[in-house]
Amino acid sequence: MRPARGLLLDVGVVFFKSAWEIADDYERHRGLEPGTVQGRGPLDDAGDDLWEQYQRGEITERDYWLTFAQKAEDRGAPLDGHPTLMRAMFQQPGVDAVRPEGLAVVEACVESGLRVGILTNELMDFQGREWVESQPWFGHFPVLVDSSELGSRKPDPTPYLVAIERMELQPDEIVFIDDNPTYVEGGEKVGLRSVLLDVRDPAGAFRQAVLQLGLSWSCLPA
Repeated sequence: MRPARGLLLDVGVVFFKSAWEIADDYERHRGLEPGTVQGRGPLDDAGDDLWEQYQRGEITERDYWLTFAQKAEDRGAPLDGHPTLMRAMFQQPGVDAVRPEGLAVVEACVESGLRVGILTNELMDFQGREWVESQPWFGHFPVLVDSSELGSRKPDPTPYLVAIERMELQPDEIVFIDDNPTYVEGGEKVGLRSVLLDVRDPAGAFRQAVLQLGLSWSCLPA
């Protein structure tokens, strides 16, 4: 199979680390009691009851994160002037939220002249456009499709098709990475080379992308 010519990424858990992964750093930098932010999803060896409800289809992914945030607020996590805890956590000074493997592969794509884009359901809703556009990585993404601004969310075909059109490539020329199996399946249905990122081994998804894009392995962090 010929190398792909573009990379399309989800943001939460894919380009950004998950809230589970940054929670300890957030608590430390904010001076909070350990465990203020409860629940670590699939990273929680003791089990995350709320995550298990999501896995059983009893609540939506959005419901999970909103409840995750509310529980932390109830235990004393401050908003620090932000409208949501997600913004407070990810925009906390000292917390590095960007996944290093993701940034490295994106930068390698840019250097190689490959197309790069974002396809997210709620980046702007969770983080705010002003903050997103101020980030040093923002300029790497000439294509950014946010379902919350389209009125149609993954796994509906519309956001995928809009992203494909803006990438100016054929679907089978684009590697798409998402952490949600349903959204990965949605990408497959429109013809994208879809890769599931497992938060327990995020580098694995980016290794697949490097292979499919024909990039050098040296672009990945050691």
